[in-house]
Amino acid sequence: MLVSVTCQPISVVYTQRIMAAFDFSPHGDTPPAPGDLELLQRFLNLHVHDAEGTHLEPPAEQIRGFLVERSLLSEQERFTHADRETYLALRDAIRNLILAGDDEPVSPRDADVLDRIGLASGLHPHFHAVHPPTLEPKGTGVAAAYGAVVAIAFVSAFDGSFDHLKLCADETCRSVFYDRSKNRSGRWCSMSTCGNRAKVRAWRERQRADG
Repeated sequence: MLVSVTCQPISVVYTQRIMAAFDFSPHGDTPPAPGDLELLQRFLNLHVHDAEGTHLEPPAEQIRGFLVERSLLSEQERFTHADRETYLALRDAIRNLILAGDDEPVSPRDADVLDRIGLASGLHPHFHAVHPPTLEPKGTGVAAAYGAVVAIAFVSAFDGSFDHLKLCADETCRSVFYDRSKNRSGRWCSMSTCGNRAKVRAWRERQRADG
């Protein structure tokens, strides 16, 4: 299973629950991650907003829709509540890897999640005659789809590109973004949105402190 496919943003409204679905914060000044990391970034950023704009966990239909859109899952495949729980566990484990960075080891719990999902998908190296080897899951279905995501995280950790993934410092956002700064000092997924919001918040705090 190859994971480099064309990106089309998801924007679905679940009218019965008045929820809008997003796969990453659509900030115009923040390009998506390059290559397969773009898929991983979107996978990690799936979420919905309610009518008040509150950030909520993605429903099963949004996760399934994303996997189908990216050709990781067929239209005919079932997607269960247990599959959604596995998504949440995998997402949180990879987000924790991003937070840990180079200074902290992977927690035993997160390592177990990634190992278990990788093993369930039958991840294996695959050598090709015309291009570099790849790490691919066996078969099809939800397990293979999640295995493809683990493979991206695994390979990008080796080539160093995973280190450019950051979580936005804005506690009301926390989107995963790709830090293109030379010294990887980026803090916000968007300077014009989250960065500006943080500056306004800091200014207001200083004003209150000065009385």
